[in-house]
Amino acid sequence: MNQAVRICCLAAIATICLAISALAQTSLTLTGPTSGPVYDGIYMSPYYATVGGVTNTPVVCDDFGDDSYFNSTWNATITSFSSITSSNTSWGLAGANTSLYGAVGYLTNLVLSAAHGSTTQIIDTFALWAVFDPTGVEKYLASNPITSGPLTTAALCSDIFGTAGCTSATAMKGGLLYTAENGGYTTGGFLNLTVLSPEVTGTSTICKAEHGCAAQEFITLSVPEGGSTIAYLLVAGLCCVGAMLLRSRRVVTRTIA
Repeated sequence: MNQAVRICCLAAIATICLAISALAQTSLTLTGPTSGPVYDGIYMSPYYATVGGVTNTPVVCDDFGDDSYFNSTWNATITSFSSITSSNTSWGLAGANTSLYGAVGYLTNLVLSAAHGSTTQIIDTFALWAVFDPTGVEKYLASNPITSGPLTTAALCSDIFGTAGCTSATAMKGGLLYTAENGGYTTGGFLNLTVLSPEVTGTSTICKAEHGCAAQEFITLSVPEGGSTIAYLLVAGLCCVGAMLLRSRRVVTRTIA
């Protein structure tokens, strides 16, 4: 391979590596709630966010231990459900069983398909939070009881955990959390979902859930459109590298002849 071709190949490979890095990260701004309700002092999923420049992207929260604030911006690592490991999501790094993302996927779809502001959406939202933090959810509801209205906290706990009131964080048969965790749902069954894990401020390192993260981890339906552009660049870059390698081989063949 002559020097000019070698330099071009190295430049193309560097561009591809940078593009891959860009595809794995995005800027996220939480812009506000959708028409979902506030229950027991907490906004319910889904929320609106600007993700990678795409406005009004619905996002669903799976993190009850950290906080996010409307109109705040942070960087997040993008991970497709099919690629989840113990090192590329906030809950994986925190030591949680990553197979539970199958339950997260199931409940995320329930949240997104439920009528906005409905009792069902409230139950689905809290059940999703309880996947990785059942004790935190149970203790919060037990400490902040709503004793009247269409959905009391005691009834909500029963719907989530399958036990009488807010007395246990163990998922029992009859509760939505048990159904989600024992229904055979795997991450491979939710290829349309993407995890948006917050990064430690000023770094490209994913923040461990419940370790003082600048924001919560969210789930969205797909990688933002900006990712598609980068994907096209990757394909184009690979084609260029292939073309240059092919050309270099032809040059060498002619020289030997």
